[in-house]
Amino acid sequence: MRPWRYIEEDNVSADYGLAADEFLMRYYPVSDPHPEPTLRLYTYRSHCALVGRFQNLEAELNLDNCQEADVQIGRRPTGGGAILMGGDQLGICITTSAALEPSLAKPADVYHRFAAPVIHALQQMGVRAVFRPKNDLEVGGKKIAGLGVYYDTQGAILFHTSLLVDLDIPLMLRVLRIPTEKYSDKVLVRSVRQRITTVSGELQRRITVAEVREVLKKSMEEVLEVSLKEQPFTAEEKAQINVLAEEKYRSEEWLYQRSPQADMTGMSVKKTPAGLLRTYIGLKGEIIKSVLITGDFFETASVFSRIEAGLKWSPLDRQHIRQVVENAFHQGDIHLVSPISTDDVVDAIWSAAQSARVEHRFTYRGSCYYPSIPASQPK
Repeated sequence: MRPWRYIEEDNVSADYGLAADEFLMRYYPVSDPHPEPTLRLYTYRSHCALVGRFQNLEAELNLDNCQEADVQIGRRPTGGGAILMGGDQLGICITTSAALEPSLAKPADVYHRFAAPVIHALQQMGVRAVFRPKNDLEVGGKKIAGLGVYYDTQGAILFHTSLLVDLDIPLMLRVLRIPTEKYSDKVLVRSVRQRITTVSGELQRRITVAEVREVLKKSMEEVLEVSLKEQPFTAEEKAQINVLAEEKYRSEEWLYQRSPQADMTGMSVKKTPAGLLRTYIGLKGEIIKSVLITGDFFETASVFSRIEAGLKWSPLDRQHIRQVVENAFHQGDIHLVSPISTDDVVDAIWSAAQSARVEHRFTYRGSCYYPSIPASQPK
């Protein structure tokens, strides 16, 4: 079996945790010989709020609340949305190179290859997860892990996963910029719990990160057909990581950079026989980045999840929206106490999109745990 380096760490700071992952990429120069890939399974100190590579940190995080709650901040080299990391979230990092792994030339290939052992590990624990394009792992339509990938100029690959073993949702709502002034804490927590899940929540018992890590290690070896060799960072390597953390990941230039890409977010409220249907949308030009449909419609939770997934990164076209909505309603038996028609949903989504076009905003908004929501505060 092919040997891989294995590193295990806990309670790392935001800047060190991110710098360590980037440091491991530097082992893969263009020239031969290429070292073996590395698997790093680690946890951050409780807590760290990390934004994606292209996000506006000040728009994504409530910095005053972060400081008050002693939550460190950081910016990942990988894309995606803002996340809260700590002792109950397992960070998974795999580094290798496209030259060493020609089959990993595209991000989609990386996602499928390295998500497979995570899915297998969850199944071993009794949690049936699936890969949801473009970069999520879900259980019953609820997100349990976010995936990210980054290629450097030398062809090195960094694969990231944040696996939710557990999650402090109230703290997450305090430090991520979700407009809580418009919604009660109870409504927000319930809405988040309809969209995300955790390993502990699925098992209906407390499970530790250490237990999950042991299962995942075995799954990595079995699914990827590798042999993990535990080789912690040396004192010299840690010194180099700390230099990178100081020079890059703690620097204001890295932390407070803004995305040059303009996004638009919008919202609509539509009255239906079943009550108010609130729809939020995030657009990138004429592309739908994300859709969130909310309301007290428990009978349609799975339908809404299918619609949201089907519209992610799709063209902003009314006919296409209708097709996705109709397909979602036809997948399974839908018996509603107070019926919501496909026309209601299509109209709600389209109205939110028109609202987004009017309310043009310069941001790259949206957390990993909660899709884009228009905030009342200025960007």
